[in-house]
Amino acid sequence: MSWYYAREDQQLGPVSETEFDQIVKQGVVTAETLVWREGMPEWIAYGEFDQGSDPASNVPPALTTVCAECGGEFSLDEVVQLGNSSVCAKCKPVFVQKMREGDPLNTDAEQLRKEFLSHEASVKSVGILYLLGGVILALAAMVGPFVARPNPDAPGWIPWLVSGVIAGLAVLQFWIASGIRNLKQWSKIPVAIFSGVGLIGIPIGTLINGYILFLFFGKKGKIVFSDRYRGAIAATPHIKYRTSIIIWIFVGLLVALFAVGIIGALFFRPDSN
Repeated sequence: MSWYYAREDQQLGPVSETEFDQIVKQGVVTAETLVWREGMPEWIAYGEFDQGSDPASNVPPALTTVCAECGGEFSLDEVVQLGNSSVCAKCKPVFVQKMREGDPLNTDAEQLRKEFLSHEASVKSVGILYLLGGVILALAAMVGPFVARPNPDAPGWIPWLVSGVIAGLAVLQFWIASGIRNLKQWSKIPVAIFSGVGLIGIPIGTLINGYILFLFFGKKGKIVFSDRYRGAIAATPHIKYRTSIIIWIFVGLLVALFAVGIIGALFFRPDSN
């Protein structure tokens, strides 16, 4: 089985298993080197290689990089290397001019974060909403059996069963929120399901969930959820994102509405007679 690897923004290979093992021992390929072999859906860092990959294709996907100027994604033969940065042909004149004027040039990781920081913040804000949903469901599960007014003829355990189901949904919300906040690929699956269902809530639900699907599955979303971008986050801890004030307002409104609902259920219950 042949291997391909990237070095200095060039795709090298194919090389045999024996040759590849040798260049690994020589330090040519390190844990951070992008590699690909049959069975891998995309290029990954060698340190993340899963020995249990199942064969899927014998043709390596195009190895891409992000332009340090415009943030677009391009194949390696569409960019030029200027210092530590990859720049597309369209942006090359502007980038070279900045170099001549003495503008400080960021590392690839810093440039990548800055180009997609706004999108990263928007995606993680969705995680806050899922986290809030988990908190509200958890509180509802705790107080539900005490404020519920079930049918007098129904078994007394029904409210507790409903409470258990709601608690399970709360755990699910917390799990999804954690995945979103850490930009895990798997978190896109439950988001697609929940937002897909939410699209039927015309018009507000359609607009909100359509926007969430755009954030997660658009071109920028693909980059933000990539292994490379998570690596850029780890390499740039000094770059912080800020949650939109709109999200905090929305969170405050949801908390207020939930509090009003709980107070109403506790203090304004009609007589059972």
